[in-house]
Amino acid sequence: MNTIHLLLLTLIISFAPVAASAEENKGSSQAPNIIIIMTDDQGYADVGKFGAKGFSTPHLDRMADEGLRFTNWYVPQAVCGASRAGLLTGCYPNRINMLGAPGPSSRGGIADGEVLISEMLKDRGYSTALFGKWHLGHLRKFLPLQHGFDEYYGLPFSNDMWPYHPGVRHLSMEKRLKRWPHLPMIEGNEIINKEVSPEDQVGLTTSYTEKAVDFIARNRTKPFFLYVAHSMPHVPLFVSEKFKGKSEQGLYGDVIMEIDWSVGQILSALKRFDLADNTLVLFTSDNGPWLSYGNHAGSAHPLREGKGTTWEGGQRVPCIVRWPRRIPAGQACHTPAMHIDLFPTIQNIVGGKEPPHQIDGRDITALLTNPGEAKSP
Repeated sequence: MNTIHLLLLTLIISFAPVAASAEENKGSSQAPNIIIIMTDDQGYADVGKFGAKGFSTPHLDRMADEGLRFTNWYVPQAVCGASRAGLLTGCYPNRINMLGAPGPSSRGGIADGEVLISEMLKDRGYSTALFGKWHLGHLRKFLPLQHGFDEYYGLPFSNDMWPYHPGVRHLSMEKRLKRWPHLPMIEGNEIINKEVSPEDQVGLTTSYTEKAVDFIARNRTKPFFLYVAHSMPHVPLFVSEKFKGKSEQGLYGDVIMEIDWSVGQILSALKRFDLADNTLVLFTSDNGPWLSYGNHAGSAHPLREGKGTTWEGGQRVPCIVRWPRRIPAGQACHTPAMHIDLFPTIQNIVGGKEPPHQIDGRDITALLTNPGEAKSP
């Protein structure tokens, strides 16, 4: 073998690992990944950077230090199902007839004609998944796989919609089941557990997190949309053994610390697969705290009231956005924005199609990338 051939062979061998790594982590060339993490009934002051007391949220605090914190982020309606409908469609819930929090007796759900973020991104070639609470209709035709999600694992509605609800605990099980049937766990389109138990709920946050990390690993070479919709800290509160008794705020604080751990696991996975710079991660809550549950509820301090009200404590929630490539670190945006703005913003970022009907949200890309100078759209 002559000297030139030997040199060429050496160069090929030397650059092979680099080429393989570039193929596996296309962060610099492909469309950005999108991750939305939503909690259930977490109050405005239930994150360290927003004034939490009695428990710590180091991963969320780090996410804020590395990204942008919205201090005036609003929900479209201060209740579970309606808020989620607004986030995923960019519409006020009233416009799309998704009001309140549909339960197991409801026959309605998100209409076929509505375009969800998942559908818009799937049309752009994204892999899509939801792990957690859906709450846009539990009948098969309303489930996530019929609305742009490739994968789904979670509860179809709130974790208190079961025969152990405090409002029926004094009744016999036979009478309870007439009001609140057993809570199902769904994977894809199929019920995999017909009777979710308290023991099952203990592992919800962990199972959602493990599936989210696995999804990231399996889709690291192509753009993906991951929606992690935690069932907690909606009552009844459950936490895994590894976080039980960890906070100074009782069970509620333990639950928030486990959710913070979950955020850390997702951020670590992005770093491990060299995806962090090219992934927009947004953390928020569906509405304010359910104050009637006392120390099993969070705090909206210094705001008035909580979930189910039109006061600030019900409508304003914590929101943190991290996207190292585009969002400056350690910033705070005081300009009002809300859940329904996510659809048009993500649409602009990825070059997605406009829905064939009117939506109500506004593109807030400028607020994300230039929070100090951009004006409200």
